[in-house]
Amino acid sequence: MHFYKRKQLSRQIWSRTLIMIIILSLVYPAVPASVQAENTVLVNEDFGRYPSGSFTIGSGNAWGKEGAAPVVRIVKETVTGITYADIKNTSSGSSYIGQRFAAQTGGMVAEFDIRIPGQNGGSLYMMDGKINATSAAAVNTGIGSGSIQGTFSANRIAYDPSTWYRLQYVINIPGQTYKTTITDLSTGRIIAEWQEAFRNKVARISSVGFYLGRDGGTIQLANAHVTNLDLNLSNLQVKAQDFTPGLTPGFDPSVLQYQMEVPYSVNTLDIAATASDADKVQLNVGDRPATSGASIPFTLDGLSTTIPIRVISDTYTDISRTYTLNVTRLEQYPDLRYVTSEAHNGKVKIGWEETIDPTYTEAHIYQAQKNQKLKLVDTVARGTYISTIDKLKNNTTYTFVVKAAFEDGSESAGVTLQETPVQLPPLQMEYLNRGLVAIPKAGGIYVSWRLLGTDPDSIGFDLYRDGKKVNTDPIRSTTNFLDAGGNRQSTYYVQAVGGKVGPKKSETAKVWSSDHLSIPLRKPADGKTVTGEVYSYSANDATTADLDGDGQYEIILKWIPSNAKDNSQSGHTGSTLVDAYKLDGTFLWRVALGPNIRSGAHYLDMMAYDLDGDGRAEVAFRTADGTVDGQGKVIGNANARYANESGYILSGPEYFSIFEGITGRELVTENYEPARGDVASWGDSYGNRVDRFLATIAYLDGERPSLVMQRGYYTRMVLVAYDWRDGKLTKRWTFDSSTPGNEKYAGQGNHQLSVADVDNDGKDEIITGAAAIDHNGSGLWVSGLGHGDAMHVSDLNPQRLGLEEWAVQENTNAAYSADLKDVRTGRVLWGQPQLGIDVGRGLSADIDPRYPGAEMWAIDGEWNSATGGLFTASGEKIASRIPSSNFAIWWDGDLSRELLDHHFTTEPVRQGVPKIDKWDYTNERLRNLITFTGNLSNNDTKGNPALQADILGDWREELVLRNADSTELHLYSTTEQTNYRFVTLMHDAVYRLGIAWQNTGYNQPPHTGYYLGTGMEQPEPSNIRVIQWGSKS
Repeated sequence: MHFYKRKQLSRQIWSRTLIMIIILSLVYPAVPASVQAENTVLVNEDFGRYPSGSFTIGSGNAWGKEGAAPVVRIVKETVTGITYADIKNTSSGSSYIGQRFAAQTGGMVAEFDIRIPGQNGGSLYMMDGKINATSAAAVNTGIGSGSIQGTFSANRIAYDPSTWYRLQYVINIPGQTYKTTITDLSTGRIIAEWQEAFRNKVARISSVGFYLGRDGGTIQLANAHVTNLDLNLSNLQVKAQDFTPGLTPGFDPSVLQYQMEVPYSVNTLDIAATASDADKVQLNVGDRPATSGASIPFTLDGLSTTIPIRVISDTYTDISRTYTLNVTRLEQYPDLRYVTSEAHNGKVKIGWEETIDPTYTEAHIYQAQKNQKLKLVDTVARGTYISTIDKLKNNTTYTFVVKAAFEDGSESAGVTLQETPVQLPPLQMEYLNRGLVAIPKAGGIYVSWRLLGTDPDSIGFDLYRDGKKVNTDPIRSTTNFLDAGGNRQSTYYVQAVGGKVGPKKSETAKVWSSDHLSIPLRKPADGKTVTGEVYSYSANDATTADLDGDGQYEIILKWIPSNAKDNSQSGHTGSTLVDAYKLDGTFLWRVALGPNIRSGAHYLDMMAYDLDGDGRAEVAFRTADGTVDGQGKVIGNANARYANESGYILSGPEYFSIFEGITGRELVTENYEPARGDVASWGDSYGNRVDRFLATIAYLDGERPSLVMQRGYYTRMVLVAYDWRDGKLTKRWTFDSSTPGNEKYAGQGNHQLSVADVDNDGKDEIITGAAAIDHNGSGLWVSGLGHGDAMHVSDLNPQRLGLEEWAVQENTNAAYSADLKDVRTGRVLWGQPQLGIDVGRGLSADIDPRYPGAEMWAIDGEWNSATGGLFTASGEKIASRIPSSNFAIWWDGDLSRELLDHHFTTEPVRQGVPKIDKWDYTNERLRNLITFTGNLSNNDTKGNPALQADILGDWREELVLRNADSTELHLYSTTEQTNYRFVTLMHDAVYRLGIAWQNTGYNQPPHTGYYLGTGMEQPEPSNIRVIQWGSKS
């Protein structure tokens, strides 16, 4: 190249470079980064890593959407070098794009570089909850119609559609204010500043969302950067002389309020607060400056003292976070706490929580005599929390005084209570045979059978193979046997010995041909909706009951079409079908729900139970015009069609029907209560929350089962109880949260419910999640914690008296993300600090034998999260890694429970293969026991089995799964031997009712009414009476 040409090219390059610099300085100059005392980046997006063109929300990025999905394009301007997202709402509905992050309660700094290319823009929100939770918005800036406007109309400036602007927010969450600074990026000048109060009073911020105006609203975004100001404490230690008081709840940086009790002798506390970023904050304890990590004395004022601990930003001194210690000095010789009692047959149980006074040594239980003098009847050492006083007369009222004893020999004043021992009437239960199974395995034939709730403790069994006794001595310590001499052609029965109740000789069982029992199904033919969409069927959830009175369970199965919908999704669906089968595959009947009941997880609850006490179970569920019973009879108007254009069914009559279990014949049909009424009164107007249904069976009179139907739980919540007896249906009661006095119960329901006698009166209560309804239809308690996705009720902590409920919370305004409640009163015993997210799953089971009682855990992310918090029954966190959070199952031979989940894949189709794992508590990981290849789980990521229940064999549980093409159900039973013997779980009322409600809503595993796990005591004898078909017993 000639020199002249090189010089000319150099001039051209320099000229172009100069032009680019000028353009950049005018359009998007380099604005220095703000001085930010930031520690954790919550949102960091400049779109530079994405290729030009279409951008898919949520695919390889942290963005999410609510409402109609906006159209997003990545644009790389060649002149300016800017990369930005062009975000447009092409729909006529609402549209949001944004990101969620861990909830913040201190300070935040946020910056967004935006351009509004026209008049139709939108709004920016920073809020707590989903990215469209505008009712919980703290920050709100309107960006459209020619102006950028703050929460208050006076704070407004005009914008140029060709200019980029930086919106910066310095947010003081404790102070409920934020400062907005707007910079013109073409000049680098600040053009507006204003200070505003939060739009809504919220204690946390956990999301940012951009609303886009309908029909073309457009915002261009080049940068989104959100950080927190680390105003957390990383540690808080309190000492009092030689005593170390405990914080309630245990210290967590996100928790601001703490309760603390100290003995009467304590007058001064030494407080050491450690800031997580000590170089950027100041600390005050009370009104005194403190050094991070250093102890500072604080004198208590009387019996109640509040101690504020402020963490103040060095950069933004008006932003601080305050932790509060509420300290209570106990009286001298304080009483035991939360003393409660239960009356039983010939005995009284008394429970309590200990005082924290370090000189407390034991509990003294006194019984008042006829002369009013107190007689010491029990002494219980520190560390034990239950006393049992036996050899009492039923129907006689006794007075007890419970006192705390101390090292110097003193006693507390005492807590007085009265109880009347009573023999409660037995519960009506189904007659069962021995449920004998014989399954081939390495080493022989594994044989297992039931111990019944009516069997005496002394009962033993002889096992016969091909008519010849196999064992030498009666089998008394277990109800399973590995027969090394058996083969696949052998037949077996057991003979009861030493007992006066129950069948002597069992039914005869053949050896299974494989590791499972195959139940062939009548798969329905494909169908077509009114819009022409073709759908196919899959076997779905199931329940079980003895439909024909032979002492063996049948399977009641739901079929769902491939176009089934969640309530939040529009669209027409095929008809839901319900079948009944015997375990040998004999088809009994089919009910078609018809075109006027949508298909989906929340529309149908199958209740199968012997409601009238004749020894045969009935089946009950919601029906409508066009439902066809098991004998071909149409209920209501066969030609009616009520679905609207969106596929929702918001008009037309609603019924519920009871069907004869053996034939599927309709026995009675009544109007479903409550009626829809005003659809919007249930929480939305398009048909989602109005059609949230649940159902269960409960012993409301303490003797016979009743049917309970529920509608609604997000807002209005209504439960209606019925009895089906002597061929008549009668309504027992209605509980409605809209009834005056019940308003606090609105929104306190879960996606499922549970049933147990929580107050020990022999009559069941309905636990809705955050509330409980008493047996008589009145509200028993309400916690106010709101809706949740999972709960578990059982004796989870056997060291305390009564049952507990472990529940997870969806509401980020709740005090906890997961909590353990006393299910008698609703009092929270302890909880996992609020994470600021919708915690969608949690589970409780005894999985670690090193700790007494069941363990509890909840996810901290997606449905299959392996992290969260694993806690003991007393609330001690023992791990951050957690097991699967789906189902728990008793499967192997020990007393711990195993974990049932699935291996879920999305390609080529979304499906899960069920599996059972064991929690390796030493290495904090799952160890696979069995994978059920060739079978599928139900309900997408929920991954539940068709049914989990103690259907056959000993007390361990069986699994009913659908095979890959829904032509068969496969029933699996364990072949692991065990040395433990328990009554069949189906003769425990809490467990049996758990099987009844298992198919409702978000399916949950069943639990027993007693603690079944490592270190357990022998359960109380079953108090039941069985009804055999054709018998008057």
